[in-house]
Amino acid sequence: MGTIELRFDAAIFSADVVVRTTYRYSGDFYTSVEHEATTFVVRLAPRSSTVNLALLEERFRTDALDERMREQIREETGEVHAALVTAALREAVPADDAGPTP
Repeated sequence: MGTIELRFDAAIFSADVVVRTTYRYSGDFYTSVEHEATTFVVRLAPRSSTVNLALLEERFRTDALDERMREQIREETGEVHAALVTAALREAVPADDAGPTP
């Protein structure tokens, strides 16, 4: 059981994206993330010999792209999301509710 090392360009992938992606794999792998100048280095070592490593790098890179898109969508829609939550909370609590009546 060897360790797999993946490198991600910090100009393309944020630390948050790399850590979120790595966390997805923490059940089956011992993980580490390091920041080296302009690169994030992820190391994955299987927790057991039954883990299939055949497509690990491809899966991990696909998941990292997925997390990157989720981050971008959160950034682009954050204000709309906050406005919707505020409106929903405003509707959930009546404006004239002064508390319990005796």
